[in-house]
Amino acid sequence: MNYLLIFLAISFISIGQILQKLAVVNATGDKKEASLLRQIAARQTIWWGIASLAVGTLLWLIVLYRMEVSQAVPFLSLGFILVMLASRYYFQEHISKTRWAGVVLIIMGIIVLSRA
Repeated sequence: MNYLLIFLAISFISIGQILQKLAVVNATGDKKEASLLRQIAARQTIWWGIASLAVGTLLWLIVLYRMEVSQAVPFLSLGFILVMLASRYYFQEHISKTRWAGVVLIIMGIIVLSRA
């Protein structure tokens, strides 16, 4: 059950980050900071992103209540992988071989730390 909560928390946090990026990417017109912030605030995407981050944070608090922090925190690294994969799909970002190697290292690290 704890690992399901971890996965849900990380998923909501990652979705929130992608929705934030979508809100920024879709902002058009004047790029002055105040104008840009108004445009972003007017988009539903940013509010869904904030809501997703809030849900993920609440789930993460439950995880921290149930597990040792030293066991739970390494799983946050999965968020980097989820966001990287989503950025490749939604934003057509190039993922270098070095980043893929980093993904492998993250997964190996999580496996080692979760068994310790």
